[in-house]
Amino acid sequence: MSRFWKSLRLVAAFALSLAIGFLSRDLSAEEDYQITNEVVLIDVRVSPAKGENRAQIMFQLENRSTERVSFGGITVADASRSRIVASLGNGTTTTLDTIPVAPGEVLSMDGEVLWIEVDGLAGGLPPDGTIDATVSLGVAVIPISLTVEGTKKLSN
Repeated sequence: MSRFWKSLRLVAAFALSLAIGFLSRDLSAEEDYQITNEVVLIDVRVSPAKGENRAQIMFQLENRSTERVSFGGITVADASRSRIVASLGNGTTTTLDTIPVAPGEVLSMDGEVLWIEVDGLAGGLPPDGTIDATVSLGVAVIPISLTVEGTKKLSN
């Protein structure tokens, strides 16, 4: 009988450690947003920029695939304009239509050199702090819900 209880304890300990492993994996996955099976947005931040009706979206896009992808920006619902902005230095900026991301490359939209700029948010940012948006990746348009900095993490 003693051997049975030891075996049962061992099985229970294994099951508990397995459950903790799955739970911790789910917790860390909340920080990443899976756009496709192999393209992930990491460290997404949405923060107000100059003026009440303008926001900036910063993130890192990781291409874990073996193929080159074409990032076409993030379009925000209820905004008049959303664009990829690149700094050229000395306060000069330009807009980009797409950015190619090679296999294994991480595109850093850091808010200093590259970022998404969103203008004309109707009434500013929504009271609950989330923005409905779509990510353009090649010909695919993937819906996401972004959380404004200072409220919650990125969510689906």
